[in-house]
Amino acid sequence: MPIENHEKARFLLHRALVEGISLEDRRWLDAHVGQCAECGRYADLSARTVRALDWFALELDPAAALRVENVVRSRAEEMRSAEAHAKRLWIGTAVAIFLTFTGSAVTWHTLAWLASQWNLPSRVWQIGFVAFWLLPSLMLALLPLFRRTLLGGHSDSKGQTI
Repeated sequence: MPIENHEKARFLLHRALVEGISLEDRRWLDAHVGQCAECGRYADLSARTVRALDWFALELDPAAALRVENVVRSRAEEMRSAEAHAKRLWIGTAVAIFLTFTGSAVTWHTLAWLASQWNLPSRVWQIGFVAFWLLPSLMLALLPLFRRTLLGGHSDSKGQTI
């Protein structure tokens, strides 16, 4: 017998036990199970397993169910809040990048104009521009490295002074 028939029979057996199958599928399944000893044993074992599982009727503690529901609701709210926070963060990042590029362009043109008015060489005002834009960012980036020195004592991993 083709393997596809056995696979189809097992699939229909599973569906019949869970949600039911059409009359045409039921007829085909009954005919196949009647002819195929292997699928007949499988159907018998499946039916016996489902009946055995009925013996394990678990009663749910209402208080436990309420706790689980509260935890799930709380976690869902945390996820919604985190999603909203992430969206605000992306918008803020986009605005910061836009303002950085806009400010850089305006400052570049302003410094170029001032350099031409004061007859400064290009390298001088370009180095000044880089220092003007990079130095504050570099200082802020290095600030966490010198946190203990700046706080004046020992600090734990959360930045709180001990």
